[in-house]
Amino acid sequence: MRIDFLASDVARLKLRFPAGEKVKFKAGQYLQVLLPDGQRRSFSMANPPHQNDGAELHIRMLEGGAFSHWLAHDLKVGDHLRVELPHGDFHLREGSTAPIVMLASGTGFAPIKSMVEDGLRRGQAREIALYWGARTEKDLYLLDLARGWGEQAGLRFVPVLSEPEAGWSGRTGFVHQAVLQDHDSLAGHQVYACGAPAMVSAARSDFVETRGLPPDAFFCDAFVVAQPRTSALTD
Repeated sequence: MRIDFLASDVARLKLRFPAGEKVKFKAGQYLQVLLPDGQRRSFSMANPPHQNDGAELHIRMLEGGAFSHWLAHDLKVGDHLRVELPHGDFHLREGSTAPIVMLASGTGFAPIKSMVEDGLRRGQAREIALYWGARTEKDLYLLDLARGWGEQAGLRFVPVLSEPEAGWSGRTGFVHQAVLQDHDSLAGHQVYACGAPAMVSAARSDFVETRGLPPDAFFCDAFVVAQPRTSALTD
C-alpha cells in the first residue's frame, strides 16, 4: 500500500493484492473497502484492467469523512485492507463504433482514466472527446497526463474550470455546458459521465432533451458523499 497526494485534498491510494493474485475487472468499475467498524466505501479504480495485481484509488479528503480520517491518521504503509471487487456496470460498451463523449468532474476522473488507458493500450479506434471539469486548475490533479492523451490521434481533451484564476486561457463554466457548446447533436454518440450527482443529472437531461442523445446511450456513475458514520457510496 502506498499513499501520496495529487492535490491538497486528493489522495492517491495504491493497493497491492496478495502475491500472485490478479483480479479481472472492466475499465470503469469500482471496488469496496470494508472499514473495521463494518462500514463500506466504494471507490472507482483508476488503473486499467491490464494492471490487475493491485488498484489505484483517487480519494477526495473530506473534513469529518470516516474514510478520510482513517486514511489520514490511521493507515500506514504495509497495513492490510479488506476489499471486494469488481462492482458496477460503468464500463465501455464494446461492439459499437459510435463516437464517445467522456465527462468527469473532480475525482470522477478516476474511472475515466482507467477507460482511456485501456483504450489506448488496445488501440481502439473510436473517436473520444474527454471533458474534465473542476473549480480551479490545481483541482485538475493529473492535468499533464490528460493533456498528453490529447496528443493521441482520435482523442481530444477539454479541461473546463468553473472558478478560473488569472492566467487560465482554457474553457470556463460548467463542464457539461462545454459539451453542449461543442456539439449541435449527440445523436449517434455514447456518453460516459462520472462525478457529482448534480453534474451527471444535468448532463443526462440536457443531452437527451436538447441534443438528441438516445437515453440508453448515456452511461453514468454519480459520486455520493458519505456522511460521518453512515453507509453510502464514497467518501
